[in-house]
Amino acid sequence: MLAIVFGMRSFFSTLLLLNWGLLLFLLLLAVGIAFLLEFINPVFHYIIQFAFVLIAIYGTFEVSTHIARKVIDPLSLLEKKSKEINAGDFGSELSYPDIQELANLTISINEMASRLKNQFLDLTVEKEKFDSLLQNLKEGVFAIDQSRKFLFLNRNIPFTLIRKDSQFRNFYESVTNTKLRDFLKEKLDSNSEGKIEFEEGVHFYSVRFYPVKTNEIVYLFVGVISEVTEDRQYQLIREQFFQNASHELKTPITSIKGYTETLDYKLRVSSNSPERKFLDAILRNTDRMIRIVDDMLTVTKLEHHETIIQKEFFRIRELVKSIAESVDVLLSQKNQSLFIDIPETLEMEADMVLMEHVLVNLISNASAYSPEKSQITVRSPELSNLNRIQVLDQGVGVSPEDQERIFERFFRVDSDRSRKVGGTGLGLSIVKHIALLHKGEVNVRPNPGGGSIFTFEFPKNLS
Repeated sequence: MLAIVFGMRSFFSTLLLLNWGLLLFLLLLAVGIAFLLEFINPVFHYIIQFAFVLIAIYGTFEVSTHIARKVIDPLSLLEKKSKEINAGDFGSELSYPDIQELANLTISINEMASRLKNQFLDLTVEKEKFDSLLQNLKEGVFAIDQSRKFLFLNRNIPFTLIRKDSQFRNFYESVTNTKLRDFLKEKLDSNSEGKIEFEEGVHFYSVRFYPVKTNEIVYLFVGVISEVTEDRQYQLIREQFFQNASHELKTPITSIKGYTETLDYKLRVSSNSPERKFLDAILRNTDRMIRIVDDMLTVTKLEHHETIIQKEFFRIRELVKSIAESVDVLLSQKNQSLFIDIPETLEMEADMVLMEHVLVNLISNASAYSPEKSQITVRSPELSNLNRIQVLDQGVGVSPEDQERIFERFFRVDSDRSRKVGGTGLGLSIVKHIALLHKGEVNVRPNPGGGSIFTFEFPKNLS
């Protein structure tokens, strides 16, 4: 390639040589004609001079044309090649023109075409791998562009949710499930991610939808559809067992407590006797089992959505004051105080009975994990769009890895401590389900002054 380049002339040298060659030719021709004019009849002098001018003009034209062809023809080939590369047709290499500058440009274009061809082949292989991976996923995967058309759908998309052959079609016309269609529209309008679970016939589906961004600019949206029918059926079986076990346990536990109280009343044993310790242990553990069964029944009702919220307006400060009286016995055992930081006139619309459950569970939890003579604070700030209730304690706190799991059923941060304080392990799970019924959420974060801050919040508009 270098030998080819070095054997060529630059455009300037080519132009110079051709022009000098033409001038030399015309000069020699002019000298020859001047010599001949001495021997030719003067009548023909004008004719010979006119012929010389014509020869000079023709020679200039031929040289100019030759130079133009040496430039234009290679440029036309380069232009054609560029268009072919732009269209994805890399073809064969271009031959090298005689002019060095154009030869260098041709070499660059040939190298670029070769490099792009290799990159295109690599991208094609990667695309095939990626498509093969997506097509063979157990989940259904789809992509929607900014024009709201499907860019991609793998073979595991349930056609009961999205019609066949929906690629490059508008999602609103292709999605047949109303809940999924409304969910996608909401997320596309807000450029946000989200998750939804819904039922289609005898099948249950979970859909995760999120935007793909670069420099905060959304280019497309990706959705993943997972069928959770089997998991939901197992969950229903577990919940049914949970509910049946709770009902079946309640009757014998109540009977045990009744017989124990009767024995306590009939025997009238002294406070220091072993029998008294046995009876107190039976009564104490029976009460704990009753609380567990009651909480199990409450969780089951909330999970089955058997509880329909009864919305009403009430003043949250007054509700906290009434609850403070019922938890006063619990707080007084550890010399704890309850501080209420809520405006007198603050109202919220919610199910007041369920809000009592929330406050009792959060305050009881704060008391159980806080030291003696500590303060528990309940506050509710005035916000424009949200109702927020926060319970602050000065207890042991919750580690970051436990902050999500703490709202699971029977999960305990410290099992030994939880047994000592006598918790059922279901209180925070109940709070979580009540939050979901109110279209809200509950979370926990560290208290800057030590302990934890539990935040229960839900939208003011529950319709």
